[in-house]
Amino acid sequence: MASSLSILKTCLDLNSSCMHVKSVESCIVHFQRYKEPVEKIAIKVHARPIKRVAKRCPICKKRCPGYDTKRDVPSMWRAPNLNGVPVFICYTPRRIECPEHGVKTEYIPWADGESRFTPAFNNEVAWMVCQMSKSAVAMFEEINWRTVGNCIEAAHRRLEPDITIRLRGLKRICVDETSYSKGHLYITVVYDMDRNRVVWVHEGNSAEVFSLFCQELSEQERREIEIVAGDGARWIDSCVKEYFPNAIRCIDSFHVVEWANTALDDVRRATSNHAKHEFELQQEAFRKAENEASKALQDAEVELASMPNIGRPSKRKLELLSLIEELRSMLDEAYQQPKKKGRPRKERFSDEHQQFLDQLRNKYREIKSTRYALGHSPENCTKNQVAKIRLIENSYPELYRAYQLKEGLRIILHMTDPKQAAIELDQWINDAAESAITPMVELSEKITRHRSNILNSIQCQVSSAKSEAVNSTIKVLIKLAHGFKNLSNMFALIYLKCSDIVIPLFNRCQMTPEQASTFRKAVNDRRRQRQELRKAERMSIWS
Repeated sequence: MASSLSILKTCLDLNSSCMHVKSVESCIVHFQRYKEPVEKIAIKVHARPIKRVAKRCPICKKRCPGYDTKRDVPSMWRAPNLNGVPVFICYTPRRIECPEHGVKTEYIPWADGESRFTPAFNNEVAWMVCQMSKSAVAMFEEINWRTVGNCIEAAHRRLEPDITIRLRGLKRICVDETSYSKGHLYITVVYDMDRNRVVWVHEGNSAEVFSLFCQELSEQERREIEIVAGDGARWIDSCVKEYFPNAIRCIDSFHVVEWANTALDDVRRATSNHAKHEFELQQEAFRKAENEASKALQDAEVELASMPNIGRPSKRKLELLSLIEELRSMLDEAYQQPKKKGRPRKERFSDEHQQFLDQLRNKYREIKSTRYALGHSPENCTKNQVAKIRLIENSYPELYRAYQLKEGLRIILHMTDPKQAAIELDQWINDAAESAITPMVELSEKITRHRSNILNSIQCQVSSAKSEAVNSTIKVLIKLAHGFKNLSNMFALIYLKCSDIVIPLFNRCQMTPEQASTFRKAVNDRRRQRQELRKAERMSIWS
């Protein structure tokens, strides 16, 4: 029958830590939680390294003679909780005298580097931060919020001691920038499209930052780079020309369609603003006409009151009576309308004028609400969005022409024949330049500047969709963590999450990188099938 000490060592995974457990005791620890003193039961494990790993240099791991005892009070290392009870490993470390490195504190086999935590504890914290916020992890593990980031960095440093290994064997890379905080603070991310992982992260977004990555590669590794994908940033172009002589510069279709959507949205806003301006002008004209009629009524009444009431009415008096009756009927029609539900209008017009103003108001509101319908591709539009696009086709020819140009460009970017794509792209540039729509003309000039890079993307069939997905993952990590004060902690979490590193968890089954890749592929295939069925259903709406 196993002793209680053996069971405890098995639960805490102390057998693989090269330690000899001398005794175990329970104690009361005092700490502050929510600015109030708290007492809690904890477990202290008094241990020492086994003789095989004792008195070794922490750098070269060689056995060295002892120098002295570091201190009288034993040091403590935090281990994973046991059903919510904190566990501490206590030991008084000694100092050794290494012939090569001098006097050092001896190697502690259960310590995770220089931190006061065990590898199992840091692995647990790092895995939890990938799933929840740092605040929740700090409360669950009863550690400081900043300590969570240090645990992540320690776990990554142990699981991947040499980060430069990721830079070896690069063939196709994607460069992009993403924001990590408010105030236009960005990081540059380099993604390996062949092995689906982040290979380099650095603060900033400029040619100087990207050149730091290029300088970390050797001359031979720079020549082996075949494709550099990204958006249309000029600093990417300059670095590719300077450092990668054999690389093909590609602009992903995602960014090109994003340019087209931006231009189309400019046309939509201009059309909506023009309709709104027309409504405001007409409303002002009607208001001015109402004021003039009210003033004319007052003048007519004053003039009528000044006329004598004796004898037959003169011709002018009859004209004034007729005019007053007409003006009163018109103003009474405007001001004696029944109140409608909702927010009352500041002014009221006649039924005819109000009906005309409502038509103008609905016109610019209809244009304003077509943003998502115009941004979607036809196969992804709902029935309501299809109706809006048909309304634009019948009522707003300039906006519909911009929509057709956007869809034409999107179809060109999905082509697989580069020669035919070049012909169609040149024709599209001419059509956009001759459309006399200012945003589309500017877009044609921009695409002309990036024409060769766009055709390279079509020829190589390169997509930075995975890189954009990584950017979304990074934003989710930052949001879940409720921000980072230390960028090195954030970079460590990105390296752990956006790669094939498996964070080991004691006595828990986890997928290997190959199993995870197979699982993701199966999930993506099922999602693709659902999307195809959904597209087929929505395309039937157009017929």
